[in-house]
Amino acid sequence: MSLATVTKGARHCRHCGREVGETLHTRSSYRVDYYAMHTGDVEPITILRPDDPEPLTVWRLLHVTEVLTCVDCYRLPHVQREREALFRPEAVTPDEAAQSGGTS
Repeated sequence: MSLATVTKGARHCRHCGREVGETLHTRSSYRVDYYAMHTGDVEPITILRPDDPEPLTVWRLLHVTEVLTCVDCYRLPHVQREREALFRPEAVTPDEAAQSGGTS
């Protein structure tokens, strides 16, 4: 599946395509059917804080993409690696990007 932004209505796992349901709450527990992550294009920015003489560099999210992962796919090691690469695109080496087919 592509990283296309999820539209209103049915939501699907980015990895297997299965339709996912909302979290079900009961009086004593809850059941989660998916995990959502916001990712996308980033750029480094430097923040100057008045209480700290050292500048702080952070990554600003430019274009948000929501990635949904069903509970079944979430357990898979290759899905965890892919999610980590999507969450930290600036940390992916060119070799890792080539192995996973890129992060975009």
